[in-house]
Amino acid sequence: MIRNVAQTEYIKWICNPRILIFMILYVFLYDYIIQEMLKAAHKMGEMLMVFEPFIAMTNSSLLIMVIPAVFIVLVSDFPKTDGNTMFYISRVGKNNWMFGQLLFGIMAAGSYLMSILVISVTLVVRYSFGKNMWSNVITSYTKAFPNEKMARIPMLVNGKLYNNMTPVQTVILTITLLMLYLIVMELMLLVSFSVGKRMMGILISYTIIGVGSALCGLKSKIQWVFPSAHSIAWLHFDDVLRIQKFKISYSYIYFIVLLIVLFAVSLVTVKRYDFAKITDMED
Repeated sequence: MIRNVAQTEYIKWICNPRILIFMILYVFLYDYIIQEMLKAAHKMGEMLMVFEPFIAMTNSSLLIMVIPAVFIVLVSDFPKTDGNTMFYISRVGKNNWMFGQLLFGIMAAGSYLMSILVISVTLVVRYSFGKNMWSNVITSYTKAFPNEKMARIPMLVNGKLYNNMTPVQTVILTITLLMLYLIVMELMLLVSFSVGKRMMGILISYTIIGVGSALCGLKSKIQWVFPSAHSIAWLHFDDVLRIQKFKISYSYIYFIVLLIVLFAVSLVTVKRYDFAKITDMED
């Protein structure tokens, strides 16, 4: 029953015309990241590691605001309800509906991130290698072009990453942390819906994303209060030493605690929610 709820919600989600916003996002990502990396590789006569564009996208202080913000747009009507929701919940039960929504949230966040990964790999696979090591484009661009220290390439994947982790380790860590981040945002939307403040939940989500991303850019210690910092892999490492200045395990604990609290709150508030007052029919 839980799987059926999640599957139904997922089909509605991917069939929503709003999903086209994802393609607009990718045009921006291509221009801002992939095209620049391909130009740098051509300039150096080198190949990229196939995962490097994805790593650059998901570890940027700017894009850590853009990627979650676009996802919020895509799931802004989460959980999707209409005039038939009350009858649907009477058949499946509120608990099954709730866990189905959680499973849908995991599926949506996972497919969103995997789509970014797959498309980025597809666009660069002809100009890249698959060995689990960083390319010279990432590690040696500044040495090859010392007069271009302010170029975008050295800022996309910095030494904190390539001195501490392999590309595959970085991809796994980044996807895991970003998925937890996106699911936290979805649960905030679920709680706001169940207390009758859907729009307030969206505004709070955008505020958290914006403020958290700004603090990451400013490298403020307060950044660790917000989920943005916890989802950027390189922020966990020291500038000079090969050590974690903020334990990655602490970020996992941070997200798990948030998820447990938000899901517990949503269970209580959804049980109290009167679905009979939903009268809008689905488009």
